[in-house]
Amino acid sequence: MVRHSRKVKTFQLTRTSFASILAPLFFAACGGSSSGPDTPVATPAPPPPQAFATANAARDITDIQLAFDVTALSGTATISFAASNLPGATLEVGDLTLDRVQSGGVALAYLFDAATKTINLALPASDRTIAVEFAFRYKTHTGFQGASAEGYTFLWPYYCGNLFPCHSQPRDGTTISLNLTGIPAGKTALYSPTLTEAPAYQLGWAIDNYTELRLGATTAGTEVSVWHRPNELAAAEAGTQNLRAVFDWYEKTLGPYRFGNKVGTVSVNWGAGVNGGIEHHPRWHVASSSLASQEASAHEAAHGWFGNGVRIACWEDFLLSEGTTSYLAARALDVVAPAVGAQTWTNYANALAQIPGNHPVWPRTCNAVDILKDNLFTNAPYMRGAFFYRAVAGKVGADKVDQALAAFYRDYAGKSARMSDMLATIKTVTGFDPTACAQIWLEGTTTPVPAACL
Repeated sequence: MVRHSRKVKTFQLTRTSFASILAPLFFAACGGSSSGPDTPVATPAPPPPQAFATANAARDITDIQLAFDVTALSGTATISFAASNLPGATLEVGDLTLDRVQSGGVALAYLFDAATKTINLALPASDRTIAVEFAFRYKTHTGFQGASAEGYTFLWPYYCGNLFPCHSQPRDGTTISLNLTGIPAGKTALYSPTLTEAPAYQLGWAIDNYTELRLGATTAGTEVSVWHRPNELAAAEAGTQNLRAVFDWYEKTLGPYRFGNKVGTVSVNWGAGVNGGIEHHPRWHVASSSLASQEASAHEAAHGWFGNGVRIACWEDFLLSEGTTSYLAARALDVVAPAVGAQTWTNYANALAQIPGNHPVWPRTCNAVDILKDNLFTNAPYMRGAFFYRAVAGKVGADKVDQALAAFYRDYAGKSARMSDMLATIKTVTGFDPTACAQIWLEGTTTPVPAACL
């Protein structure tokens, strides 16, 4: 993950036929009446269809099929909602313009909430999935909040609604298919056509003048590449010279990769002064300014197991994604290129020394914080998380920590989990209770020295 440095909207209503939903609201007298059998009985007027647009953020999305014309800035989405004993459904729509919302070919009523930038759909309770079709237009954004005019997307943490109707909560995993048209002449679009049990922010694309450099296949047969832009060959070679070996180590140590058999680093032009990457597996993005960094590609590659392969249950578990992958990047480089691994830990220690001790690492609430506004998106979860795992490895051995990470991945792959689940797994697998170590590294308000817990 990269480390960064009102128009009033009115309700949008449509008219539709909701006979099956409205039927219980229509009634006539049964039996006798003092007015006689032929006297009409007053029937209340039915409520407007939008009255059935009900908030239901818990209604799960099981499948999203997306198609975009990147020249016209338009898209379609078919979103399948799970069975629910409660009516309604809620989606984030950001600043999209919705041109059509329908289900089964019939217009579907909805209400737009300008304060939350969500829509509530008039879906009935159902014992089966219901598909809803959307046609919409989207805008390009600066500042990493959707699709960029530079040809890349950046949806993390909660900007997917600026690109398609979605749920941005990281615990939500769904099958996503994607197709792009309108690619400018001479450009290549890099994206995954299918994702399985993925968080919404994992979806992404990059469009530029790309050249693929093949790095070889892992023992499991996964093909590893790097895609670079003009004049970036030297940086691409430097930053990915050990990437195939790193990915091979991840597969052998942690378990099978979930997102296909062709992976790699994609250079993106995020602009001057922006470093790092973003986990758009299986083709993760790395800022062109970080392309020569082996740690950057190793870190983003590790998200295929933690952050994507295992989703975080709450934003407060950001550490489970970023601290774990920071540790894994250094650990893998330690194994496949010891000199690079040693330099990575030196760089981590230098970064750790610059982190204020009061920066939060692991709040114990669940989705009670705004990860950006409440200052959780800093270097603290990355570095203090990495050194927490290293401190545990100092107690039980790095191989034992490898085994704990593999057991955790085996148990939670394709699911969401919390950092507390990781502590429990470490204790079960290694026999060492990491609670006190976690209190020092993950909850303390002073920055520990790297030897703490050893």
